[in-house]
Amino acid sequence: MSNVINMSDYRKKLATESSEAMRDGLIPIEFAMGINDRTACLDKVAQYGVSSIHVRMVNDEPGALLYLIGVGEAIWLNKKILETEEISEEEIERRIDLIQMMENMNFVGMDDLWESFSSNSNSLV
Repeated sequence: MSNVINMSDYRKKLATESSEAMRDGLIPIEFAMGINDRTACLDKVAQYGVSSIHVRMVNDEPGALLYLIGVGEAIWLNKKILETEEISEEEIERRIDLIQMMENMNFVGMDDLWESFSSNSNSLV
């Protein structure tokens, strides 16, 4: 026998996670990961099973997309990398600095900043 999945429950869960990330503040994944290559960032995010990436289309640039991640998830992801990966002392110091910087950010106007030059697209899960 197979299990029945109620899709409305699934959507509610995603909305809750997404809302939490929005309250937490969103930052570009390249900044969150300290990696300048978007593909490498997305690979790392997928490797650790981060719950959501928020995609925004940049106004006036039809093909340009902005990939954002919740600050809490970004901090969690960097801590997981520190716990599980064999990385150099320099990389460890850089990740610790990145975590501390994200913990001390003030996000009062950050969402408005992203909204000013982007439009909502989809959230990837």
